[in-house]
Amino acid sequence: MNALLKKSLAEFVGVTVFLTAITAGANNGLKPFTVSVALALMILLTGGVSGGHLNPAVSLFFYSRKEIDLGTFLSYVAAQLAGAFAGASLGALLTGTANKSFIASGGTIAPMAIAGEVVATAGLVWIIGTLVQNKLGNLIPVAVGAWVLTAASFTSTGAQANPAVTFGLMVQGSWPTSFGAPLVVAQVAGVLVAIVLLLVFGPAKKRTARKK
Repeated sequence: MNALLKKSLAEFVGVTVFLTAITAGANNGLKPFTVSVALALMILLTGGVSGGHLNPAVSLFFYSRKEIDLGTFLSYVAAQLAGAFAGASLGALLTGTANKSFIASGGTIAPMAIAGEVVATAGLVWIIGTLVQNKLGNLIPVAVGAWVLTAASFTSTGAQANPAVTFGLMVQGSWPTSFGAPLVVAQVAGVLVAIVLLLVFGPAKKRTARKK
């Protein structure tokens, strides 16, 4: 099998399972925990194949670092969105659950939802970038799962931090399609915030001494 196709299929399967957990999970106090565990397991299972991005925002971060090329980035995003569609459709078929808690009373998306997605995405990418910089990539599944669980407790969106999740929930019918764009913009902004944080707090580059 073509290497890029294999990696893309891993991204597709991982996102499919993750979105199914989100959209079909019981709406109770355990949902954030089960969703976080599902994400951590999918990153663990796909990490050795595709890097376990499972998130266009994460793929964008690695593309900005030139760790993947444009073709890989586009293939990953396509696979992630396809997985989001498949997982959301399966979740809707199983239970038809929806969460509209972050929609304002006037029928527009609440500002706190935008702010929450910036924070959740920035934290997610900052954690991943820091672990990569410190060569602690083996901790990414646990760290990401822990962050999603934590951020879900203080954001009205449940800490999507993932354009594929936003797309999948639109497919499921959790909110009007017009609400998706502001959340994706917030998530991209979160990636930019994380890049700045990594530049500021990342390890200093060693200067090579010039030979006389």
